[in-house]
Amino acid sequence: MLRRRLTGFSEVGRKKRGFGTWLRFFVWIGTATVVSILVAPNVLPLLNQALDENFGAVFPAIPLVALLLVIMILRLPELWDLLTKEQGLNSEASTRLIGCFVIAFLVISRPVITGSVEAAGVAVVLSIYATALIINPLTRRLMLPYASICALGIGVPSVLQWGLGVPLAAFTSNLSAGMAAAAGLPVTWLGTQFVLLSTSGGMITGTVTSDCSGIVSITAFLALLALMHMDLKKNVRSTIKTAIAGAAVLLLVNSVRVVILLWVGYVGGAGAFWWVHDWIGYVLFLGIYFTVLAAYSGVGRRKRGNKVTALSYPRQPQI
Repeated sequence: MLRRRLTGFSEVGRKKRGFGTWLRFFVWIGTATVVSILVAPNVLPLLNQALDENFGAVFPAIPLVALLLVIMILRLPELWDLLTKEQGLNSEASTRLIGCFVIAFLVISRPVITGSVEAAGVAVVLSIYATALIINPLTRRLMLPYASICALGIGVPSVLQWGLGVPLAAFTSNLSAGMAAAAGLPVTWLGTQFVLLSTSGGMITGTVTSDCSGIVSITAFLALLALMHMDLKKNVRSTIKTAIAGAAVLLLVNSVRVVILLWVGYVGGAGAFWWVHDWIGYVLFLGIYFTVLAAYSGVGRRKRGNKVTALSYPRQPQI
C-alpha cells in the first residue's frame, strides 16, 4: 500500500507540483523548526536526561511520533493537494491569526515549557501545527487530529501518573510478587519495594514506582491505536475492543517485565539486573504494540450500508 500511495503521489505531483508548492512545504518545516527551538530550546537535553534517569517513562513517545510520521508520509498526496490550493497571504486570515495566537501563547509560557520534557514535547507539536496554520492554513483539518493525538499522547501520561500511578504501581507489585513466588524466586516484598538475594550472594533492592506502573505504555498504545483508527477508517466497536484488550495485556506484560528482571538479577546479579532493565522495555512493549496493532489492522472495517468499505483512501484501490 505504501508503494501504491507514494506512486500516486508521484503521478499527481508530476502535474501539480511546482516551485510554489515546494516552497510552502519547506518554509513550513523550516519555520516550525525555528519556532520549536524558540519555545522549547532544551527539549532534546530534557529527553536525553529522562531516558537516562528512567528509561521506561519517556520511551513510548518515540514509537508514537514514529508512527505519526509514517502516517503523514502516507497522507502526502492529500497534503500536497492542499498545498497546491493555498492562496496568498491575505487568504484564511482568521486561521492564520489563530496560529499566531498559539505561538504567542507558547512563547509566553516558555518558563513552564522548559521545566519538563512532557511540556516541551507538547510545545513542539503545537509549534508545528501553529506554523502550519500560519503558512499553510488549508492543512488545518488534515493536521488537527494527528497533532491532537500526538500532543495528548505525550502530555496525558504524566497527568494520569499523578492520579493513578501509585495504585497501579501497587497492582503491578502484587501481581509481580505472585508470579515471582510461583517461579520460586527468593524475593521479599514490602509494598512496592523488593529485596532479592542473587545466587552469588549479592543483594538487589528496588522499588516499583509510578513510572513503572505501565501508564505511559498504555496511553502510548491507545494513542497509536487512535492514529490507526483514523488512518484505516475502522469501526468504533472494534477499536474499543482492541483498546481494552491491549491495555489489559500491557498491564500483565508490565508485571512479566518485573519478574524477568528479578530472574535476571537472581541468576546474574545486580549488574545484569540493571543492564537488562535498560532495554527490556523496548523488546516487550514494542512486541505487544506491533502484535496487537497488526491484528487490529486486519479486522473491523467500517460498514456503509450492507457493504464494507476499503481501508485505503478515496480513489486508491485496496491491495
